[in-house]
Amino acid sequence: MQCILRCIVRMGILMAVDDVKRYIKGLNDLSTLPALLGRILAAANDENASSDDFHKLISFDQALAQRVLRYANSALLGHSGQIKDIDQAIMFLGSERIKSIAVGMSVLDVFPSRTGFNVQNLWVHGYEVAYLAAVLSESVSITQPQECFLAGLLHDVGRVVFYTMDHKKFLKIETTDSMLEQETAAFGCTHAEAGGWFAESIGLPLELISSIRYHHHPSAVEEGREIVSVVSLAEALSRQFSPRIEDDGIWTREHDAILLELSLTPSDMSSFAEKFAEVKPEIESFFPSN
Repeated sequence: MQCILRCIVRMGILMAVDDVKRYIKGLNDLSTLPALLGRILAAANDENASSDDFHKLISFDQALAQRVLRYANSALLGHSGQIKDIDQAIMFLGSERIKSIAVGMSVLDVFPSRTGFNVQNLWVHGYEVAYLAAVLSESVSITQPQECFLAGLLHDVGRVVFYTMDHKKFLKIETTDSMLEQETAAFGCTHAEAGGWFAESIGLPLELISSIRYHHHPSAVEEGREIVSVVSLAEALSRQFSPRIEDDGIWTREHDAILLELSLTPSDMSSFAEKFAEVKPEIESFFPSN
């Protein structure tokens, strides 16, 4: 009897997983993805793409152009009002950081907002993790800050997949130690798995897919673990520095191990906290409540 029950549960999970994969596939099939995203992804993966290519793509979307300018002038980078146009922004930020911003912001626009829940807070959380991941990357010098920024920004995209797919189910999931188990019971998979499938579906690079899929279990990654570890630690720190309902950065023994691996000290943690406190208002202003 127990074997039969396990088979029934397993079958239910597999069916739920199929529903999630069909929903993600539908985002492409129904042309929900902005056409600009495909062009930006293609340019981001093209080693020969120039700043002029990104200038044309970014200028094509006024909302994206405004966000790039706001980022270039933000407290995150220590500037205020000095960058006047897209050309200056690209020169100041560099093509790699522009790629991260353009890809990240385009992905955000895939998912519509709904009433009854402030999905903006999920993106605020993502931006906080992105900032901390970039700061960590600069400190440990084993990864590229712009790659860690984008990985941090998109690490929880699976939660937005769940939210837009079935927000009633999503809202019943509490951000506790059992959150991943709750997600599996509701959707047949975790948000990390769903986010990994979404990242694959839009053609993100392998290291970004891994950082999304394994950010709660970085030790499960066999290759390219550096970015995953940085993003996972950044999320755990974001919960300590800026706790919010939407924040799922639960501290585990894996994070203690990452601190040792990266040779980070309590003094480093204090420095990160001070930097984060300075830019937190700026981050929140990027995603104003509706």
